[in-house]
Parts: sequence; C-alpha cells; structure tokens
Amino acid sequence: MINFRALFMFLAVVLGCSATVFAQTPPQQRVAVGLRDVIDTVEKSFSSDGESRYSDDTLFLYDLSADFVQKTIIAGKTPKEMIADGEFLFKNADYKHREPLKFRFEYFRPTRHEIVTDGASLWTYLPANRQVILSDMTSFFDPQYADPSRNRGFNFLQGLPRISKDFQISYSPQGRDMNGNYILELTPRQAMETVEKLFIVVNKDAVTRYVQNNGRHIINPNNRGNRMKDLSQLAFPILSTTVIDHKGNATVLEFSNIRPNMGLGDLLFTFDIPADVQTVRPPGSTGRR
Repeated sequence: MINFRALFMFLAVVLGCSATVFAQTPPQQRVAVGLRDVIDTVEKSFSSDGESRYSDDTLFLYDLSADFVQKTIIAGKTPKEMIADGEFLFKNADYKHREPLKFRFEYFRPTRHEIVTDGASLWTYLPANRQVILSDMTSFFDPQYADPSRNRGFNFLQGLPRISKDFQISYSPQGRDMNGNYILELTPRQAMETVEKLFIVVNKDAVTRYVQNNGRHIINPNNRGNRMKDLSQLAFPILSTTVIDHKGNATVLEFSNIRPNMGLGDLLFTFDIPADVQTVRPPGSTGRR
C-alpha cells in the first residue's frame, strides 16, 4: 500500500519548497568564496536569463536525469524513518521562450508509483490503489500565468532562481559537509504552511567553477564554445535537500548519478492513464487530460 503521509510530505517538498543532510567540520577552503557566491551558484544555474545561456541560446541547465533516495523521518517519541528510491527527470523552465518547468519522479521502492507534470497537469499514479490523481498545475508552472521574477516562489524547483528573495539564507551551523560541500540554511521570509526550515547542500566544485574558473559567471564569457570549459556535469549544483516542517518531521532528497543536458524529450513528461485505473480530480482542479 502507498504510504500517504510520506507521499504528502514529498509533495510538500516539491510544490512548497525544500532542502539537507547534516555533516561535520569542513576541510580548509581553497578559494575565496562568500555566502553570496554559493547562493548565486544555485540561483544562476536555474535561471533562464542571458548569463545562463550558451551562444546558441540554450540554457546552461536545460534538463537532467538523476537517481534519488528519499528519506522521510516522522518525529515523535519513537521517530520513524521511511526510505524510498527512484529516478528523477527534470526540464528547466525557459521564460524567454515561454516553456514551463516539467519533472517526473518514478519510485522503484518500497512501492512503485509516479509523479509527473508537463507544466499544465500533474499526475500522481498509485498502481497499488489502481488510481491516478490528476491536478491542474497551470497557475504553478505555465509561464503565461506564473512568473517567478515577479511572484513569490510557489514551489521548490521553480523557486530555485530566486531563493534569496523568498528566504533568509545563512550557512548552517555545520558550514560544510564531510566532503567540503556547502550547506545553506533557509528560513522563509513569509510563513509557509508546511515549511519551518530548509537546507540545501551545494556542490563545492560547482561553486569553485562559478567563482574561480568563470569569474563569477555561470557561463565563462571569455570562452566562445563554453560547453567543454564550463563542465556541464556541474550544471545541477544541488547534492541534497531537506525540509523540516512545523512538527519537526523531515524529508530528505539525495541526488546521485546526475546526468545534465541530455536533450530529454517532452513525451517523458506526459502520462498516459491506464484504462483500468480510476482518475480522481481534487476539488477545483480540472487537469487537461
């Protein structure tokens, strides 16, 4: 059976913000990096502005495929930990060309289920229940209606280009993890129903590339080719995220085997509803399909 409490906490992460795994004293820093540099590495990597584009007008982070492990820790006298894993596909929003953000989470264990959006509809497929929950996501993801440059971030993935506007950010008390990666602590500037505190672990090599190799640009302005020198494998700088809710529950997402800019097709972000399952629409949600 699907654990609905864990599923709800995951959706709160994706549709309401997220972020980290805590660690130990960091090794000595090799380059002069400030807090703003770490924040910029995250924000500019996910931005669709000119600084985040190649000469052919494609985004630095266009899409990605990654494996993930999700840990849900339920607070209480006897804390409970639930672990799931699967594959994550992501296609970045491009506001210049009015392309919405898209993603697909496919869970392999402990039970198979999928969460998919094409930027207009969101399908939550629960095979064990023979049910698909179909929600209208137009107001969340469609660039014609939702513009993160003007509006407060309404979900974690789409809000990454503007986290400093939506959160007060500092280094976590740990500062860095055992491998020297930076840990950011985020506190919502305005109260969020499901989020008390957030953390993001940022790849130290991605920060070094931004600061030292590219002169505080996501794409090196002095390199006409860009792609080879900018190391596209660092285009997705986030290694893990953790959200703490108001009850002390935590949801951690850890990413591995990150493969950015693979040219993922749009068909990967649609879902064909099986004929033998029930389609459920939440109140007020139409869904396109």
